[in-house]
Amino acid sequence: MPFHTNHNIRLAAASLLALLLSSYLFANNGHAEELREISKVNGGIRVAANEQVGEVSSVNGGIDIGRSARATSVETVNGGIEIDDGAEIDSAETVNGGIRVDDNVIVRRSLETTNGGIRVGSGSKVGGTIETVNGKITLDNTHVGDSVITTNGDVLIRNGSVIEGDVVFEGRRRGWTRWFNWGNKTP
Repeated sequence: MPFHTNHNIRLAAASLLALLLSSYLFANNGHAEELREISKVNGGIRVAANEQVGEVSSVNGGIDIGRSARATSVETVNGGIEIDDGAEIDSAETVNGGIRVDDNVIVRRSLETTNGGIRVGSGSKVGGTIETVNGKITLDNTHVGDSVITTNGDVLIRNGSVIEGDVVFEGRRRGWTRWFNWGNKTP
């Protein structure tokens, strides 16, 4: 009979272990939240204050990330992006629209526009690059972890902004200067 007792103890221990593991997994699943992704065509998107979402994207509409909200990537075509005070995002990119970043915003990676400007408010931090084609970049007491790059645009750096990388101007030559090579100096 010792065989049956040992077998019963092992069976009870395995059952108890399985019950404990399943309750642990069930409890952790209840706390793990999947981030909601938002996508829209022909309309704008508003992420409410303090809301946490995943990727936000639109075509033919702007995106507004509310105060202290969090989002991963924010992308739009034919619309602007506005990021309110205290929000946190991974990156933002728009074509045919600008990006306005309010004060004390954290952008973990980059901000990019084509045919639109970028304005970053006081106390905001951008971990990567800020880049625009055909737009102006304005930084006000902003920390940029990498470079600021503009093609056919201007850069305004104000009030103690820090750029850890380079400030790069591309495509600044106009028609007459290209034809006659004015303004070019040989090294």
